[in-house]
Amino acid sequence: MKAVVLILLLGTVAIFASSLEVIATINPYYLILKEIANDKINLTLLIKPGSDPHSFSPTVSDMKKLAKADLIIANGLGLDDAYLKNYKNVLYLTKYIPQDLIASDEIHREKDNENHEEFNPHIWLSLDFLSDYIIPSIADELVRKDPANAAVYRSRASVLIESLKTLSIRFDELFSKYTNSVVILDHPSYLYLFRKYGIKILSVEEGHGKQPTISHIKEILEQARNSKLLGIFVGPQFNPSAIDTISKELKVEYRILDPLGLNAKSIVDLFENAYKTIKGEIDGK
Repeated sequence: MKAVVLILLLGTVAIFASSLEVIATINPYYLILKEIANDKINLTLLIKPGSDPHSFSPTVSDMKKLAKADLIIANGLGLDDAYLKNYKNVLYLTKYIPQDLIASDEIHREKDNENHEEFNPHIWLSLDFLSDYIIPSIADELVRKDPANAAVYRSRASVLIESLKTLSIRFDELFSKYTNSVVILDHPSYLYLFRKYGIKILSVEEGHGKQPTISHIKEILEQARNSKLLGIFVGPQFNPSAIDTISKELKVEYRILDPLGLNAKSIVDLFENAYKTIKGEIDGK
């Protein structure tokens, strides 16, 4: 009997030891991995969702974890590739999205940095990108690394994609009357979501960690007054002082619109929260 128990214990240890060590750099990818692979892999989140990934710098402990990872799910486009360039097994999800679909981004461009960004990196905030490119790419890589669980990864990914497509239809209906309107954001994170519906973003931020100039704020105020304003939003990861100033000038309250899912339990939940926030603003009008 003892021998049987010992064999079972050793078998359990062997299975656990063989699990993939997977790291997601940001919370949205962590949420996706948790949903389609959590019980099959050892999953770690690198950057907490309350932090700004643009200013993240890994600790010594973080670097050790990254070095041991079998797979690192990363974004690319300057968001996380600078500190990942010396690591192997990195899956940059932006490489799987056609470049002509990725928006140019003057806000994120750092002209004095050789690794400057030329495109908006917030690809996870496009429901179409998630369904068509991001989730399939993650599932394919998990299957390649762990073919024994291929059926599980593909089945769960398919269910998740269908949930996101259903949610996308709700956004279609929500924004149907807001083509050619404008939205004020502290940071151009939700550009891909709004761009799909012809909604222009007025970004308060002029550079990472930099407060906007008075002239820039005046320009935003002028554009907002001369346009159909959908709303004013700020992420919980960013300083709301400039947004607060604009909000008071326009006499329109700002709302919290989280790009990283600080309190989200799933990637669908992240978008459900965004939907409720935006719909609350629209209904309030």
